[in-house]
Amino acid sequence: MPLAIDCYNLLHTPMPPSLAGLDESRLCQLLARSRWSGTGIWVVCDGVIKPGGIGQSPVHQVELVYSGPSRCADSVIMEMVSANSAPRRLTIVSTDRQIRAAARRRRCHVVTSKQFISELLQLLSGPSMGGHGDPESHRHTALSGQEVDQWLKTFGVNDQSLDHDPLKPFYDRPTKDH
Repeated sequence: MPLAIDCYNLLHTPMPPSLAGLDESRLCQLLARSRWSGTGIWVVCDGVIKPGGIGQSPVHQVELVYSGPSRCADSVIMEMVSANSAPRRLTIVSTDRQIRAAARRRRCHVVTSKQFISELLQLLSGPSMGGHGDPESHRHTALSGQEVDQWLKTFGVNDQSLDHDPLKPFYDRPTKDH
């Protein structure tokens, strides 16, 4: 099922910590490993390439499209919807009312940006992502005892600095001045 995403609409939706900092490049990489890979994926951005941004998708499975200087992504997506020869197979990701209405008129599958973020979270937590070099898969690795000791030493934490009550809030602990 082909997929068209209103990129900045999605990227400006509140994100959970595991997706913090999601940008065009990382979105394309995640989509390349999703269930939509191989079906046609378009990530549609407003305007032109931002300074320091990417001009094309880092993965061949996803097409990154910029609307150009005189058009918005909404117009491009609505044109894609109206020109599609099999709109019932097309999934549109946007929270924009006008896009959603145009997609529904053509009987496209419509998903809000918030709903799609939930799908991306499932993708990140799925077995296909774990342990394959993805930074997210290493995020919650426990430290060894030696690593813990090194960090405690680095930050000057010892029994006296904890006042023998590690559960006591830091602002209630005695300071060296008192």
